[in-house]
Amino acid sequence: MLYGLCLILLLGFMALPANGGEPEWSLMSREDGCVRVELLAKRENLPSVPATPEEFAGMMRERGYDVVLSLPEGFPAELAGKAVMVRVRENMAPVFVRHELCRNIDK
Repeated sequence: MLYGLCLILLLGFMALPANGGEPEWSLMSREDGCVRVELLAKRENLPSVPATPEEFAGMMRERGYDVVLSLPEGFPAELAGKAVMVRVRENMAPVFVRHELCRNIDK
């Protein structure tokens, strides 16, 4: 199942035209597909909405967490940099995905 989803994401991303600008990020939700990063910022009471997974990781490091960024488990290596898991603690590891990938999931 997860492999199939990853394959759909990969194929869909390859079919998209390059946009040349800094990509937008969304969060992957088990229940709702892709959701806005603003929801995470509100839930975690962040001072601002992080624009990138790295920015979110920095915010969590400032709070004293030992943060690890990685490719989400089960995702193909081709999606490195397009899907990023930010492991903050045992029960918190949001997955950031480029907005273009979400458009393919939400179809």
